[in-house]
Amino acid sequence: MCAPTKDSIDPDIRKFKGKRTLYGDKYVDVMKSHYDYYKSRIRIGVEGYSTSLKPIDLYRALESLFKTCGEVHNIQIRRDPVTNALQRSCIVLLRGEGEGDKALQLNGSDVGGSKIVVTSLPPELSDLSTGLSTDVLAARRVAHNRRKRSEGISVTGYDTSLTKDDLKNALTNHFSTCGEITDVFVLNSRALVYFYGLGSNNRAVQLSGTDLGGCTLVVKALPYPKPKGSAWTRLRYRFRSATLSTITGWAHQM
Repeated sequence: MCAPTKDSIDPDIRKFKGKRTLYGDKYVDVMKSHYDYYKSRIRIGVEGYSTSLKPIDLYRALESLFKTCGEVHNIQIRRDPVTNALQRSCIVLLRGEGEGDKALQLNGSDVGGSKIVVTSLPPELSDLSTGLSTDVLAARRVAHNRRKRSEGISVTGYDTSLTKDDLKNALTNHFSTCGEITDVFVLNSRALVYFYGLGSNNRAVQLSGTDLGGCTLVVKALPYPKPKGSAWTRLRYRFRSATLSTITGWAHQM
């Protein structure tokens, strides 16, 4: 059993409506446009041309040949990093419905005195090979990014006699005004709540000492995981940790 306590939360916090960072509600639309763009790019592999050709001559010859299929978006011609000679294959990027089938019909065409081999290549983004629609892919990517960028809090002091499902629902309702909740985990000695959105964690920490079903909650921000990335990533980590210590009074050991 827990002794009742007075709810000391700032009224302004209760009025807060959870906001999303990045592009807000347009985030999925932005990601869908991203997938739509790459889906519209048809990748065609070309081999068999003479590697003695000048890059500009090869580019113009391929552009002239494949523009009969529709729009030539780009031609990726690569050189050998050691010899500087043309590599034996290149990629032609086309845009438009049905252009891929038309391009395959150019197999065996003459380019600079050699017959080329034309093949269809998989999409540039591996996700597009799953067969899922771009709106489904966008929603899945956004969900993944939100979880990856979520920040968490540790919660104790709640009624431990509650079932996990009841406690999850209670915590979700209690912290819903702080921001978008991505996950709630109930462990043996504490619960973890993760948020997506700028400032969500700071608002959640201010709910420490508030009442939940007659119990006084103790809320602490979880430390940011130590990065293994670049110097800039480590610098950003130290800055965020120092800011966290200043705001919450909780010193995170580097």
